[in-house]
Parts: sequence; C-alpha cells; structure tokens
Amino acid sequence: MKDKLPFILSGVAILIASGVFLLCRSGRASDIISKSIKSTSPVRIYAENAKNTYINNKFSRHFEHLDLDHDQKISRDEYLAGRKRAFERLDKNHDNMLSFDEYAASAVRHFDQADQDHDGFLNKEDLASIDRSRNHEDIK
Repeated sequence: MKDKLPFILSGVAILIASGVFLLCRSGRASDIISKSIKSTSPVRIYAENAKNTYINNKFSRHFEHLDLDHDQKISRDEYLAGRKRAFERLDKNHDNMLSFDEYAASAVRHFDQADQDHDGFLNKEDLASIDRSRNHEDIK
C-alpha cells in the first residue's frame, strides 16, 4: 500500500489540477473570485455604508421636520401642516383658493430656470439641470 501512495496522491493532484484548469477555461473561477472580491471590497462596503447613512439621515431629518411637537410621533394634523404651508405658499393672493396660475407658477418657474437658451423647449441638458438642482435641494 505504501508503494501505491505516491501514485494515488499524484492522481489526486492531477484530478485537482484538471478541475482547476477546466474551471479557469470556462471562466467560472474568475466569476467566483470576482464576485467574492466585489462583495467584500472595502471601497464597496464604505460606499454602501455611506449611501445607507445618507438615506437614514435624510429620513430622520424629514421625520423631525414633520414631528412638530417632538413626541416621536406624527399626528394627522402635523402631517397635514406641511401641506397647509405649501398651499399657503402657492396662494399668492391669500384668498384660500388656488387658481391654475397660482398652482402652476412653481412649475413654470422651474421650467424657465431650466430653459438655459430660452427657446421655450427643454433639451436633455436642460432637463438634467432640473435633476441636479433637485438633488442639491435634497442634500440641504
């Protein structure tokens, strides 16, 4: 048996080497390695944590903004208070009614600001400027 051991071990080594070779040729080994590196990459983990922290902070700020009496609960009145403030901002003549012009004024203002070349149309770059300004407002 001792004299057969080297042949058995070399046979096992050849089988393992063949399996690794075939795995590498099929591309599966690189996929497996690549996926494990990507999922545990420190940069990826940091970016994922930063994103989650930003989202959690954004929701926390929004919650605190709505929770007017700071009791860690948002009542219906507190929730609607934000809507009331928005209505009051839109109601320029303070008659407790919104005309279409009052309602659309904000959208018209955004359109006019985005229309960089003032041709009355929005191209892709103009539309992107609206998205950038919204993202900038979200960060504040």
